[in-house]
Amino acid sequence: MSRYIVRTYKVPVPRELYPLCSELNRLAGRIYNKTMSLVKKVKSKKGFWLSPGATQKYILRWSSTINIHTHSKQAIVQQYFQALNSYFTAVKTNPSLKPPHKKKRFMPFIWKDTAIKLSPEGVLRLSMGSSQEPILIQTTLPAGTTIRQVRLVYEAEKYYLHLAIEVKNEHEKKQSVEVMSVDLGILRPITCFDGSEVISYHGGILNSLIRYRNKKLADFQRTLSKCKKGSKRYRKLLKAKQRMLKRTKHQITDILHKITSNFLKMCLQKGYGTIVIGDVTNIRERVEGNDNFNQKVHQWCFRKMVDMITYKAQLLGIEVKLASEEYTSQVCPVCGSKNHAVGRNYECKSCGFSYHRDGVGAINIWQRYLGKKSQVVAGLAPVRGVRFKPHLCGHGVSNAPWKAA
Repeated sequence: MSRYIVRTYKVPVPRELYPLCSELNRLAGRIYNKTMSLVKKVKSKKGFWLSPGATQKYILRWSSTINIHTHSKQAIVQQYFQALNSYFTAVKTNPSLKPPHKKKRFMPFIWKDTAIKLSPEGVLRLSMGSSQEPILIQTTLPAGTTIRQVRLVYEAEKYYLHLAIEVKNEHEKKQSVEVMSVDLGILRPITCFDGSEVISYHGGILNSLIRYRNKKLADFQRTLSKCKKGSKRYRKLLKAKQRMLKRTKHQITDILHKITSNFLKMCLQKGYGTIVIGDVTNIRERVEGNDNFNQKVHQWCFRKMVDMITYKAQLLGIEVKLASEEYTSQVCPVCGSKNHAVGRNYECKSCGFSYHRDGVGAINIWQRYLGKKSQVVAGLAPVRGVRFKPHLCGHGVSNAPWKAA
């Protein structure tokens, strides 16, 4: 594992620079749109995708009159090709997808490390090219901080600089062979098994928040449908709806952060070297149910949870792997026969083994990954629940108090 990792550090921009920030983000959107238009035009007329190098040469000639740092122009072109590469990857499993095609009025302006300097006094200098004065912003960063990239981001009606800085990884890679398996769920976000004990995190508050968002959204949509589009009341309701969605989105992210942080704290304390997560990719295409069930599946935040666990485990030196979760909630971990769970309870008709269905999934993922059976499964203790208390929990791998249910 690398001794250094990249973290994001936010710096507020002084209000007197807001007009300049708006113009820079407008220029970034203009360059992005020109890049997208060029690539699409060549594809439609010539039948091939233009390479990043050829596109970059053309854009640099086209933008020669735009007075910004050359490497910033290159970074914006590279940002488009990152989106295009994501499309090439995703279209293999979903042929109906379209390449990046939406024009951007504003885009986050980017400075590469060659245009960034940090003085010993903590003053950040962002180059604007040879014909313009640089942007100077005071920060609290210590001298010698390595800044890889800076993005100019507009959020909550304010401008911030997102600094990608290198920080030392204080946790060495775990040499332990101990494995923790994870079964992701809707009602129970995380159910894990380490070979001797099953622990399940309750998702009641998370799911109630999602239900609240759905009800409020339905109320807004019902009221908006009765208003004349573009009227004063319509615009007022639209802004209120956007505020509600933004607020609940942040609350959901906060809960997911606290659940995953507590889970990683437990893994660190017990010294696990590997976390194996059941891979539920494309589950939305594989399951069929009524409207209520389909809504729950489509609003399931499993990808966000996997990403959170992965990057937090990387900081702690823990390896994360994905394993197939097919039939893990149906196969008996004792005798191997298949049975359908009734509600949240699983009972094997062959050997009589009975347990919580999410616990059965976590046990089977653990056994499938290691290729062996746990000796304690038959006489396993009941699932130990962890109940979420939002006002007591904190972010990060800390001593945030949780209540055992």
